Amino acid sequence: MSSSRLAVLTAVLALALTACSGLTGTPAPTKSAVDYSAQAMQATQAAISGTYHEPALQPRPAAPNKKLAVISSGQNAISSLVPANAVMEAAKAIGWDAQLYDGKLDPKAWPALVSQAVASGAAGIVLVAVDCPAVAQPLAEAKAKGIKIVGIFAFDCNDPLFGGNGPALFSSYVDFGPPVNRNIDDFSDLYGADQANTVVAQTNGKAKVILVTDNEFTSIRHVIEGFRQTIAKCATCSIVGEIDIKAADLATSNAAAQVAKVLQEHPEANAVKSPYTAATLAAVSPAVMKANRAASLYVMGGEGYEPELDLIRKHQGVSAVTIIPSDWYGWAAVDTVNSLFIGQEPADSGLGWQLIDDEVNPPSNNAYKPAIDFRTAYRTAWGRTG
Repeated sequence: MSSSRLAVLTAVLALALTACSGLTGTPAPTKSAVDYSAQAMQATQAAISGTYHEPALQPRPAAPNKKLAVISSGQNAISSLVPANAVMEAAKAIGWDAQLYDGKLDPKAWPALVSQAVASGAAGIVLVAVDCPAVAQPLAEAKAKGIKIVGIFAFDCNDPLFGGNGPALFSSYVDFGPPVNRNIDDFSDLYGADQANTVVAQTNGKAKVILVTDNEFTSIRHVIEGFRQTIAKCATCSIVGEIDIKAADLATSNAAAQVAKVLQEHPEANAVKSPYTAATLAAVSPAVMKANRAASLYVMGGEGYEPELDLIRKHQGVSAVTIIPSDWYGWAAVDTVNSLFIGQEPADSGLGWQLIDDEVNPPSNNAYKPAIDFRTAYRTAWGRTG
């Protein structure tokens, strides 16, 4: 984000908020492009500061002698690798025996992995980017045995995007704190909304967006839903082009070619939204660079894993990312399972996100590290500081 643009937008925001006094909470839809642009900037400033906070401080003593199974959708995808490894790290810190099951991005293999976890005697299961419908039968068996089930970037069988009629098989979700608490749908929607707010603010309320999606993943569908709804609030903004890529295409040149085609078809576009880091690396950034449009497009990236941060540093087709610290999410999942073991309601994890670009919270040469020491906070809550 350019410092000069931030200053101008801040001034615009101050004037608009003076005219619209009493504005609090989540921005409501408005018919005024000027008013919504100001609201978008307000949300963007909050994202710059970071929407996360310290995990709840109340004691949650570590349940002893527990066995945990971690079902990763695929350790060959960084979006699953980082949180799954964080669950393993947190399980060790709390004193549990944990086993990682690698789904290798093959949904057909996932049910058998859940069955193996149940047969192993696991008392808890953490699903990493594995939605309930893909493993419903063995998950129902796990629930019947009293196994505690929690997801990371994963959604229960009764989610509205699955029709809302399936059985609720998860034991709980991570608690994200107010205002959404354990509603992962709202958390994901708000995350997408904040990405859209930044795009609106950075295009002076005149966003013409090319939207890159991957509807295979429920988490992405929720994020995109929040993004769409927020762009729609801006009367002078629109989604001018859209392409739904598939994860399997990322291993070839197909996805990049698809993004390049839609870029060529929409010279009026001034922004792009990428669905996740892997898509940014394999498709979005290469297409933007090949089209020689890195300077003219505001590109909102995916989760902000280290390779994506490198693209921001090098100005290679990514302008910004909004990062949910997925290692923190892994520790929060273990904390949630522990609360279920000891008969407590899951505690506020403090999870949120932060906006990163080359000037605002510029990335170092390493992976993103939030300002809050969540590891120490959890160890303290578990009585594991000695």
